[in-house]
Amino acid sequence: MENKTKKKALAVVCLILAGLLGFFGTRYYLDNIKMPEVSPRQVVEDYFAALKAQDYDRAYGLISLRHYNNTINQFKDRVSMYSPEMELEIKDETITEDTAVVVVRVLVPLGFGPYISDTNMDLVRDKRVWKIIHP
Repeated sequence: MENKTKKKALAVVCLILAGLLGFFGTRYYLDNIKMPEVSPRQVVEDYFAALKAQDYDRAYGLISLRHYNNTINQFKDRVSMYSPEMELEIKDETITEDTAVVVVRVLVPLGFGPYISDTNMDLVRDKRVWKIIHP
């Protein structure tokens, strides 16, 4: 009888361990191996759309706070000067394991003609999402 109890206890412990390994294995895969569902290109497009709509909280949520140390109020002060008429054109996207670069062209209409700026938006993978490093 005692031997059966030990076997049942061992079976329960093995089932618990298998469940834990499955749970943590899945979390590790999703956090570190599987690419995020939203591409870096889409994150940059969403960021600029939020700026144009003056939804600064949403834009701030797309930034990596590990790399960007300004508070949301400092961020709002800086980006509130951006023209809501600016246009974004994605030129290229390069993805490595944990980083990405999105090449963008920003056009801002001005009285004397458009201001055009080509720049790189660097992103870092933050578990299951891409975040902008330097907005």
